[in-house]
Amino acid sequence: MVLVFDMGASRTRVALADKGKVGQIVRLDTDRSAGGFAKFLSAVEEVKGKHKIRAMAGSFPGQIEGENGVLTVASNLPKWIGLPVRQRLEQLVGCPVHILNDVAMGGLGEAHYGAGTTAGVMAYFTVSTGVNAVRIVDGEIDETISRYEVGQQLMAPGDAGDDSGGFRTLEYWTGGAAMEQRLGKRPQDLRKDKKIWQAEARHLALGLYNTLLHWTPDMVVFGGSMMRDIDLQLVGAELKKMPKVLPDLPRLEYAKLGDMAGLQGGLVWLDLLRR
Repeated sequence: MVLVFDMGASRTRVALADKGKVGQIVRLDTDRSAGGFAKFLSAVEEVKGKHKIRAMAGSFPGQIEGENGVLTVASNLPKWIGLPVRQRLEQLVGCPVHILNDVAMGGLGEAHYGAGTTAGVMAYFTVSTGVNAVRIVDGEIDETISRYEVGQQLMAPGDAGDDSGGFRTLEYWTGGAAMEQRLGKRPQDLRKDKKIWQAEARHLALGLYNTLLHWTPDMVVFGGSMMRDIDLQLVGAELKKMPKVLPDLPRLEYAKLGDMAGLQGGLVWLDLLRR
């Protein structure tokens, strides 16, 4: 029996898994307050129950570093920065705990069980509260890249339609939290405004174009809550308007696993560690 979890900036999922199959999933809102991590630990303890756990794998929407697995970068969980999350989890469950960035786990899940591929180079984008992407090569995370921060790439003001004179990040233009801050409404309350979502598609295409030049993937899979309203056909059309540097553009696909991607990715990661 193993434990898997997927913590997003907005929602968290925890489940037991046995023989490669995820069991009943406990879903809860991610509490971003200073006491939110303790609530997450309580949820993990409840799911664990009296089961003997041999390993645990999961993801955080940030960067985990050091022997104790300290959360060092987490734009959507600022009050958790500095917490030794791996150490605290290992003390709770009594087994090794493996933690990756949430986009990495989601990418593994989609590559092995979803819309992606385990052959060649694949990129996985998550466009949700925040934005990031990971490069997967032959079914494994490209570890020659030490940190994935694609959402923090800068976009020129003119490219993104910003007349403020300052550079903005891809996450600023396409992330859900940033959209709510910019426009004063939640993304789900703006679904009928076609102009907003056309702009989202254009901005995502710009960030994708830069990523294609760096990573040259054969296919790109897009997951995350914002992709419910971003039209991939529009993204592809915008991409075709840009300078034709690469001989061929990759296939663009929506993710298939939904909020299961990170949990399935945790199982993949544990399997890769055992090889």
